[in-house]
Amino acid sequence: MVTEGPSIERALMLRSRRAVDNLDMLREMRALAKSRSQVELARGLRITQPSVSSALKTAQKVPDVRDGFSGATPYEIAQRYGAGLLSQADLIDELARWEYESVEFTDGPLDWNAGAVTEGTWEEVARALDDGLLEPEVYDAIIDRQGELGQ
Repeated sequence: MVTEGPSIERALMLRSRRAVDNLDMLREMRALAKSRSQVELARGLRITQPSVSSALKTAQKVPDVRDGFSGATPYEIAQRYGAGLLSQADLIDELARWEYESVEFTDGPLDWNAGAVTEGTWEEVARALDDGLLEPEVYDAIIDRQGELGQ
């Protein structure tokens, strides 16, 4: 078995994988909590009950995965791609089909978008590009696919 040396690309992929694994774990814990006590969860997960309680509080803030998509937000979908859990074709398809929320712009001087909620907006796709989760040609392919879909 040949092992490669450390790389920035691999570290970025592992960082994305850790983020989506955490989301999946929180969603799983939230689902388990519907039929099990926190004590049972703590015993089964081999963590303390206060840790379970804290995780469940965090889990309540995690949105469910949208039907027909691999994530709850465009950014999460990009993270799954960056983690190697989603093919480029599936990423392009999902982000091209996403029904993006519009962003509210303000007339303020330098804070034109300060405080605006960007979840579910195209801003998440642009942030994924900036964060290195998407390659520029993939970003362009998403835009092209949206045009083909008439969006």
